[in-house]
Amino acid sequence: MNYFRYKLIEPSGAVSSGIIKLPYKEVTSVMAHLERDGSTAIYVKKLGPIGNALVQLGTFRLRKKLPRSFQAEFLGNLSFMLSSGMTLTTALEEAATSSDRPDFENDIKEIVFRIQGGSTFSEAASSYPHIFPQTVIHLIRIGEETGKLDRTLLDASEHLKRVDQIISDTKQALTYPSFVFVAMGAGMLFWFYYVVPKIVTLFQEMDVTLPTLTQWLLAISDFVRSNILTILAILALVVIFLYSSYKRSQKVRKAVDRLILRLPLSSSIANASSLAFVTEYFSLLLNVGIDLMQSMNILRESIRNEVYREKVEAVRSSISRGETIAGSFRKAEIFPSFVVRMIHVEEQSGTLPDQLERIAENYRNKLSVLVATIGKLIEPIVLVVAGGIFAIIVGGLFLPIYDLISKISG
Repeated sequence: MNYFRYKLIEPSGAVSSGIIKLPYKEVTSVMAHLERDGSTAIYVKKLGPIGNALVQLGTFRLRKKLPRSFQAEFLGNLSFMLSSGMTLTTALEEAATSSDRPDFENDIKEIVFRIQGGSTFSEAASSYPHIFPQTVIHLIRIGEETGKLDRTLLDASEHLKRVDQIISDTKQALTYPSFVFVAMGAGMLFWFYYVVPKIVTLFQEMDVTLPTLTQWLLAISDFVRSNILTILAILALVVIFLYSSYKRSQKVRKAVDRLILRLPLSSSIANASSLAFVTEYFSLLLNVGIDLMQSMNILRESIRNEVYREKVEAVRSSISRGETIAGSFRKAEIFPSFVVRMIHVEEQSGTLPDQLERIAENYRNKLSVLVATIGKLIEPIVLVVAGGIFAIIVGGLFLPIYDLISKISG
């Protein structure tokens, strides 16, 4: 893409000028592009390296990845318009105009310019990964090669919707227990900072001998009151450090993912989510005709869980050495044995993509059931943990009252 300074007379007679970014190298091609609507180009000049750099610096913006639901809706609308007979460039322009997102509309206009300049849709889309994920680009390329772009775009839209549902269900399942334990921690800090000192001060004024348990609670309370800002600062720093390390370090991500897969409740959620993700991607890629090794490469790059990413890489290595798909999955220990047997049978019969699609649906349903029942699963744990903690606190506060009543009765 190059920048050109232009001045032209519009069909209305008005004179307009500016700088435009187009996928052309020759000025004559730019003039032809500007005169498509009946305008007359008076002046067109290609900017040099310094001018290009200055314009890019002035127009630089961080491109945030679009929400997966937005991507799915955009691809679905594009598929519908193509199937109704619209040209690709017209469909792209219409889909972008109805989005109410100026930055997205500008990106789509650039894609249209690239296509008009001779690029294929897949080539143009590959320069905008925040709009088109790698899987979608592969589907677009297959649609161009087969002449069924509207069908592959619809497949991509449905795929993104299913993946978005998997991720949404996983986040929803993990959010509830996280919220519960954070609320419990905040409640404990409040008790030790505000409630315990008030009650213990009352006992001290009444000259009540404090039991050992109450003295321990008082020591914890004094520590919390004296260091509350330090405690909050350390907690904030720990959260920031862990979040930053998880984002930047593969080793940290792998350690965290391995821990999640070992904890009783989170392991069920993480396994169901990862297996649904693996089967969803794998079935889609094989269904649209992407070869096996390329499918494994895309799957490895797409999956987020580092433990499962390592397992997928092990499967890919085994297949590259000539082993069967079922044998490779069995060795990597991704699926339960009965699922591996199903894959083996369907691999022999040649209907593996359909079987993987059914397995993916099964794991998506399992994840949805987990989300629906997560509250019932975690309630006993919350009751036991919270009940135990507050029983100790309440016991420590009521023991002096019991001693006081005993003395008064005596």
